[in-house]
Amino acid sequence: MALSDDVKKQVSLVDEAERVVTWDTRKSSPKRGDYWSPCPFHGEATPSFHVTEKPGTPGQFYCFGCFAKGSVIDFVMALDGVSFGEAVKRLADSGGVGRVVDPAQQKRVRDEAAARQAAAEAEAEAEAEQRHASALRLWKDCAPNHIGPVADYLIGRGIDLDALGGVPPTLRYHPNLPARSESGQIIYRGPAMVAAIGRGRLVGVHRTWIDGPTRARLPDGTKVPKASLGRTGSIYGQPVRLTPPAPGGDMIVGEGIETTLAGLVRFRRDMGDKVAAECALNLGAMTGPADPDAPAEGVSSATGKALPSPRPLFDTDRPGWLPAEPVHFCMILTDPSTKCPETARLNAERARAKISPRCTHAASLAIPLDRWDHGEDFADLAQKGLLK
Repeated sequence: MALSDDVKKQVSLVDEAERVVTWDTRKSSPKRGDYWSPCPFHGEATPSFHVTEKPGTPGQFYCFGCFAKGSVIDFVMALDGVSFGEAVKRLADSGGVGRVVDPAQQKRVRDEAAARQAAAEAEAEAEAEQRHASALRLWKDCAPNHIGPVADYLIGRGIDLDALGGVPPTLRYHPNLPARSESGQIIYRGPAMVAAIGRGRLVGVHRTWIDGPTRARLPDGTKVPKASLGRTGSIYGQPVRLTPPAPGGDMIVGEGIETTLAGLVRFRRDMGDKVAAECALNLGAMTGPADPDAPAEGVSSATGKALPSPRPLFDTDRPGWLPAEPVHFCMILTDPSTKCPETARLNAERARAKISPRCTHAASLAIPLDRWDHGEDFADLAQKGLLK
């Protein structure tokens, strides 16, 4: 067997990557050999660098941002800018491949990596608790009975509140809430619709800044970004409940609050008044992670980027949004895309494949205008009077 094959088998990609990355404890699942972090090869703040290293199998990495991928050898080649042969030599020397291993040196490397990870986990836990406490304070500061501005905003988005029996109790109003950039700088301050995230227990809040019947805008004309606040790690996959639960019944789920409410008004006519509705809050929670072993879908002709896989990763501790318990039928409200209709379709197919096993009957996709090649979601169609 070639030395390179021995290196791939005996040298841990996880250990090698820990020279330069700190695993995101919110997404990673070490027990399953599943690790995530910001990519060391391109500047980013989100964890798009994914390593899979299950016991007894060589590690593999893939970045969903820059598309770098490969084995531990490819990792060292890309990180250190060396040739294949030099990368193999370095890894063989550091991993003791083909020679007597120094147990003391290996223990020192493992202990240093464990200490770094423990410190990162403690810091992440403290930050998560702080964000959860902030979310609880904000929710208590909101006015549960003064929801006129929230009603005005939802009506302005075309949502028939009379058909829903009014504003859901999981939505509140704050008259003067700051919006911050990723660096923490205040970029806007004003009224906001605040939504409770969680089933039974509040794990966070979601904020939408409003200006009468429309979204609030920054001085440059762009919409103030929506934002979630809460216990980092617990928010992902947790919904905003827009109706009481309907155990064993029918359910509607959408990405955004407005989209889900518009879809609820529309599909109650077909599904009945007792259908439950939840908002998953973002596309990633709707689709869940893709199976890294699924065949590649090719490259988008519109964007030049890799197309997402329609096959979900079922064996994961973080599947994203799922019904709290099995339901009879789930209607999934989709969002088309003018930028890449094929990406929108494949993401929706992955959401359906992930959710279907939790349905005793079926999960179905509701596609606005029955096409993928436009930018109108159900709330947009409701606002324009086109949601029939």
